[in-house]
Amino acid sequence: MRKMKNLSGPLTIVFLYFIIPLNLQAQNFVPGDKLMSELISDTSFRISTNVKETHVRYLNKAGKPMAIYILEARLKKNKLSMEATSPFNKDTFAMQTVRRQMKWENGPKHQVLAGVNADFFNMKTGVPTTMSIKEGKALRDTILSGRYFVGVKKNGKIIIGDSALYERKKNKLQEALGGFPLLVKNGHVIPQSSNKFSTTRHPRTALGIVNKRTVIFVVVDGRQPDYSNGMPLEELAILMKSLGARTALNLDGGGSSTLVSIEDNGDGWEVRNRPSGSRQRAVANAWIIVNEQ
Repeated sequence: MRKMKNLSGPLTIVFLYFIIPLNLQAQNFVPGDKLMSELISDTSFRISTNVKETHVRYLNKAGKPMAIYILEARLKKNKLSMEATSPFNKDTFAMQTVRRQMKWENGPKHQVLAGVNADFFNMKTGVPTTMSIKEGKALRDTILSGRYFVGVKKNGKIIIGDSALYERKKNKLQEALGGFPLLVKNGHVIPQSSNKFSTTRHPRTALGIVNKRTVIFVVVDGRQPDYSNGMPLEELAILMKSLGARTALNLDGGGSSTLVSIEDNGDGWEVRNRPSGSRQRAVANAWIIVNEQ
């Protein structure tokens, strides 16, 4: 595990933190007529030079309110990276909120900027549904046929693939966590199944690859009728494509859906969305964006 963390004192942030309001209007969020009937608000700000956060409120085609949270990061090896977390930064399975996992990962030369929840998991044991690779070590080396993964190769490249690709690439992966189902492939929306999991308007979390350097995290709030009503997977896929994702994967959703980013003053982190269970859920793992010093 990463050894540079120091949790004995106050959280240390050693880089200059700033927010730059961009005052972007509707052109920043263009989901098309298939998703939106009216834009309510569209606000973007930067949490670092290469990380932008966007909060969007709109009415869907049925006139119901929606709230989505988008994090876009331009990665650079050894400068700005994407990493997998585990509870208490240990090589064992447990459950811990995304924000607490971020705190355990943070250190003077390893500044955690933002994160989202990741794979589905057993809510009694904290064991993730599929593989878990952290810092090149496989904590769990299981991926079922039909499941997918997000991986960070040892050269810094981000990939999304199926179980066959995982078996071919696993020895080259530095980080990897699972997800299901695939939403976008080669810039095309993937048709989704008609089961209840796919068609119900749930809170959702997704990860997309825009290009070889840029990734996006998206959290869609739901189960709060007056605030946000969630999405079926078909809409989530359309959303990810509209945001520029060439490939995108659905992650765990429901009460697990959480987006956390660094606070305005750089002293800790703030949960940006409104988790449907009224508080953060303890989860098995997360994806984080890290500024390396």
